[in-house]
Amino acid sequence: MTLEAQQNKLLEKILKSNEFSHSKIYQNYLTYLVEAGRQGKELKETIIAIEVFGKDASFNPAEDTIVRSHTYTLRKKLESYYFHEGKEDKYRLRIPKGHYNTKFVAVSDNIYHPKNWLSLIVKKLYIPVIILLVALILVLMYKNQQLLNRLEPYRCIQEEDPIWKEYLESDLPVLIVLGDHFFFDEYIEKYNQIISMRHPGINSMEEFQQTFPNDRVVQSSEPYFPYHSIWSLPPILSILYSVHETPILRKSSDISPQMLDEYNIIFLGSIKTLYKMKHTLLKSHFDFEVSPHRIFYTPSDTSKTQMFETSLHSSGPNEDLILVLKLPGPDNNSIFIIASYHSLGAPEIANYLILPATRDELEKKFKAKFNKMPQYFEILFRVTGIDKTAYNTEILIYNEILPDQ
Repeated sequence: MTLEAQQNKLLEKILKSNEFSHSKIYQNYLTYLVEAGRQGKELKETIIAIEVFGKDASFNPAEDTIVRSHTYTLRKKLESYYFHEGKEDKYRLRIPKGHYNTKFVAVSDNIYHPKNWLSLIVKKLYIPVIILLVALILVLMYKNQQLLNRLEPYRCIQEEDPIWKEYLESDLPVLIVLGDHFFFDEYIEKYNQIISMRHPGINSMEEFQQTFPNDRVVQSSEPYFPYHSIWSLPPILSILYSVHETPILRKSSDISPQMLDEYNIIFLGSIKTLYKMKHTLLKSHFDFEVSPHRIFYTPSDTSKTQMFETSLHSSGPNEDLILVLKLPGPDNNSIFIIASYHSLGAPEIANYLILPATRDELEKKFKAKFNKMPQYFEILFRVTGIDKTAYNTEILIYNEILPDQ
């Protein structure tokens, strides 16, 4: 059998393994790297982004980490494969750090095979030393278990949690999108300088041009994040970090349609910052208006629409409406949206969805209605409070979303 045929056989085994068989994107990426290596192609981040991930010539690796994040995950998946199904393989496929060209590396039987290690130890060491090593291993295992028991209270969520599972066991990189408010710059003769301004009903350059087609302004280079985004972030980071998942952060004004199928996405922010993701709501039964603050719900089995409305924010008593949508993405990924009208709601619901007691309460409601916790769902919350302090949370609507809906 030729060397290339052996390599093809090994690659096929890797692609059919449990680690790769359910992930088309990593099967394709690994195959591409192996074929490129055989052809002697000099692989760079920009080339991979264009040929594998469908980016165009404007791709900027300083702003988009898709190649690096997928390569990092690919290395981890190969490590996992060789730790389990591929531990007996005579050759190992490597992607050296800092490079993208793959290598098939022969494994030395004398060095790597566990049986030979054991034989070497038995021949070279005395039995008492072996007993000492076993005792040391047992002590270390005991100490390790003690440490795990002490750390368990700080693990705020299990990876198989039905609400967050796709993000805690993600094959794709996790992208957190923070909704930012749109500001535009305009030169004002009265002040003899450029002034940054905001229109409360506009949250993109496209909307501005549609509303004021004759005005010439530019988008401000400095982003502005409302409380909805920033105060919702810590609880979400806490569950991701507790399972060693490191997300990528982006502001909503930087999101492009192509990015919606490359990540498992979590959106946090104001409802008015949903502009670039509004079309994803077509998979739910909700629609909204920014001014006045209205949310509409039209079930699929009826033409009757329910309307929910909330007033403008005040420094006293407040009532807020919050959309929580976990939607199927365009390429077997997930899009999770937590968005509210006021700064009261989104942070409160972000905490609600990560605290064990309230998360269990929500799961019980869904199980009572659907006999399960759906993978995808839509919820409308009402939160009441004073200024930014909530004192009551109510579920107005909760419903399952089917993947092919």
